[in-house]
Amino acid sequence: MHHRRRLQAAVLVLAAAAGQGAAKDLGTHGPLFEVAEPSLLDTIKTRLLEMEAAGDLDQMRQDMQDTTRAYVNRPRPVQGLGKAEEYAVWEVDMSITLKEDLADHQGRVFARAGTVVNPLAYSRFEKRIVLLDGDDPDQVAFALADGGELDTLLVLVNGDPLGLMREHGRRFYFDQDAVLVKRFGIRNVPAVVQRADPVMQVEEIALGKGGEVLQ
Repeated sequence: MHHRRRLQAAVLVLAAAAGQGAAKDLGTHGPLFEVAEPSLLDTIKTRLLEMEAAGDLDQMRQDMQDTTRAYVNRPRPVQGLGKAEEYAVWEVDMSITLKEDLADHQGRVFARAGTVVNPLAYSRFEKRIVLLDGDDPDQVAFALADGGELDTLLVLVNGDPLGLMREHGRRFYFDQDAVLVKRFGIRNVPAVVQRADPVMQVEEIALGKGGEVLQ
């Protein structure tokens, strides 16, 4: 009973203090008025409703779909590449120098910073990579004859990968952002990249009509 009374008294004290705080005159710091400016979200909603009523929203959706479809069908070409006019070959060392220690899930370090590591020593990737211009029939013919799906990757630097896939029944990839071209220093296509342990070998191949390799 005494505990309950003490609790009630504490509540009354807190209520009184809150009332005094609320009643305190803090003075006037500027005119008070209702904020009539619409929120950004309301403005966007209103604009979308106006566009929908005018048919502009449907057109915007269609334009976005067309743009996306066009990019998927024909990605942005890799810039700065020529057509191979003579045979060239070089090697690329894939080794990297670790910038920090590498540890397993238990925190045990298995490679120290500064260690030189060759990824090929740990990779089973054995496929040849053929980089080509998909708009050049001779390069397409060469790439298709170079190997099958199991041992060769066909990678476009220009062209329509989905269209070529439908036409030839083979998967065609695309070198997005020129990742492979930059990594292997490719200047002309078609180019063939393959393992030649402990390095990767890059060949630029000059072609004749029908994809025939020029000697």
